[in-house]
Amino acid sequence: MQSSKEIEELNDLLRGRWVSGLWNLDHGERPSAPKTRVQPHLWKWHDIYDSLIQAKEKITVSRGSVERRVIRLVNPGLSETQMTSHTILLSFQLIQPGEVAPAHRHTMSAFRFILHGHGAYTNVDGQKMIMEDGDLILTPQGSWHEHAHEGDENMIWIDGLDVPFIQALQVISFDPYPQGRLPVQERPDPEMYYGLTRPVGETETNPPLLHYHWRDTYESLQQLARTTTNPFDGVAMEYVNPATGGPTLPTMSCQIQMLRPDESTKAHRHTSTSIYHAFRGSGTTIINGEPFRWEQGDTFIIPLWSWHEHTNRSSKDEAILFSMHDSPILKAFGLYREEGNEDSAQKI
Repeated sequence: MQSSKEIEELNDLLRGRWVSGLWNLDHGERPSAPKTRVQPHLWKWHDIYDSLIQAKEKITVSRGSVERRVIRLVNPGLSETQMTSHTILLSFQLIQPGEVAPAHRHTMSAFRFILHGHGAYTNVDGQKMIMEDGDLILTPQGSWHEHAHEGDENMIWIDGLDVPFIQALQVISFDPYPQGRLPVQERPDPEMYYGLTRPVGETETNPPLLHYHWRDTYESLQQLARTTTNPFDGVAMEYVNPATGGPTLPTMSCQIQMLRPDESTKAHRHTSTSIYHAFRGSGTTIINGEPFRWEQGDTFIIPLWSWHEHTNRSSKDEAILFSMHDSPILKAFGLYREEGNEDSAQKI
């Protein structure tokens, strides 16, 4: 058996050659189950909203200065990176009447989930989309996009981007739009002809569906609530790309779910990370045995491979959760798996 001195001498030799022996691997680097530095956490709406208002008084949005008035959610386990998870950055953005958040593009994919306000719109590659509460608007990777406000009250929405994942791949790039305002192109709303019909003569030239209206989403939720339920997520639906039938974006899946009055789900866990925003109602989510009580406007994160279950605390009102997940990344590489506990469902 080699002495520790002999091994250290060998390590010194290898170090100078920029190679390393596998015998130096810490056994903690080979866990028997997935592990993450991301911690369960709940951000209260009061803190987020107050932070936005404080920033509104001090941060001016304009080209050449600050292009976005954004408050990022920082996970306690990732304080050095200032990210929400190891794959997704979740933020809240506020734009005031008359402001224009200048156009740019980047290699990160993004989505906007609209929370409050009227009169603002997002322009993505010339497609103008008026923002309404509960709408989901996509900004695919590499798309020129601009936000403008023509209304009379503050506009607030959620921004979700795959920043940490793209950063890990070291392919981040960013370009400001070189010609002032991003022009709006007059063309039919893709919502009008996605599905079983499309304009004659158009094939691959069809613009992608980027705008999911809350009026349609909520109607679908109500219909599903009358027919079936998922034991682990209640009345749950995924926003899909209608052109492919695949996830919302290649790196992120967005979902909407309803917990009916007094409804409790069973516990499960999966290798994807999930971030939830309480769009309506109140409830409790148990994460690895710890209860997180949420109200409308709160946001919380469930780290990968964490047991979790949800309860609607109201006996009269529905609760609605919007959520985002990095499952498309894991599924692309065959790394997604989940487990369910059919005997769970605690009432809080």
